Amino acid sequence: MRPVTVWFNKSLSSTYNLIETLRAAAASYSPRPWGEGSGVRGLHILCTHTNPDFPAFRISDANAIEPRGPTTDAYLDFCRDTVRKHAVDVLFLGKMQRQIVRARQHFHDLGVRLVYAAEADVLKLMESKAALYAAIPAGLAPLPDYRVVNTLAEFDEAHAWLCGCQRSVCFKPAVSMFGLGFRILSERGTALDRLLNGAPVTIGLPETRQFLGQQPRFRDLVVMQYLPGPERSVDCLAQHGRLVCCVVRRKPMGTEGGQLLEDNPPIEEMARRLTAHFGLNGIFNIQFRDCDGTPYLLEINPRPSGGLHYACLSGVAFPYWAVRLALGAAGPEDVPKPRTGLRVGQVNKAILL
Repeated sequence: MRPVTVWFNKSLSSTYNLIETLRAAAASYSPRPWGEGSGVRGLHILCTHTNPDFPAFRISDANAIEPRGPTTDAYLDFCRDTVRKHAVDVLFLGKMQRQIVRARQHFHDLGVRLVYAAEADVLKLMESKAALYAAIPAGLAPLPDYRVVNTLAEFDEAHAWLCGCQRSVCFKPAVSMFGLGFRILSERGTALDRLLNGAPVTIGLPETRQFLGQQPRFRDLVVMQYLPGPERSVDCLAQHGRLVCCVVRRKPMGTEGGQLLEDNPPIEEMARRLTAHFGLNGIFNIQFRDCDGTPYLLEINPRPSGGLHYACLSGVAFPYWAVRLALGAAGPEDVPKPRTGLRVGQVNKAILL
């Protein structure tokens, strides 16, 4: 019998946690982690990255350096060569997910199953919050009041509209990750106060207008109502439009410690509807934030979240079940129901590179 070979191509720092979780879950289901009669035993993990000191190399069975800055065709050639060389069974997509999904038949012909979040057109849609919001039909999930602007005059109009509706105002580039570029408009103190006090996400209206007025047009900026309530990050596992499992993580407010794994049927139902509407698959993350008790959709991230390891403490090893579903070695009914009511946190640790 041979092991299942799972390849993680270049992705985010969460790869380390994904591999740790996958390996621990496969060991806990030993000696038949992939089901009865699967013809395979054990697990072999391949990790590739452009950085030779990538931490996940320390816990993978094999690793390789990816080419830097390749064209799509060159990277697809690299992927096909890697699949052949390492006899890959499952490819956990990070880099160039959209391009590889378009070419997935080539990989299926090589006997590889892909773990990916959506079809290529949906992945493209989700790269922009402006495009995503425009594609949400009425009744699917509440959206905050927002406008997409490209000029200072349009920003001023959106700001006046939101203030007239008694809304606090924030903004973010339509295409962004990790909250980069997110700012909350604040009238407290001066620009110098905000700079010296280290306020990372607040900005005054005068300096905002000064920055935006430096060029006639700028890339899409989403100006929206600020939502002051609890934020929830929903880690999801799906199979081609069917939500198999999700874990709702409520992030801490005030003096709370850690994150709470909630039993939250209304948000789970919204996640189910969004999954079906966009045909979502594999592992992805949906974020909501409350205002006056109503959860509003912030974004859908078509990749495992940086906090997925919190959700796995619910008893659902997301990467393990994603691999089993991709292989056809399990069905949705086999995935355990997550435990809720748990408060979870993390500690940092050092490793040798």
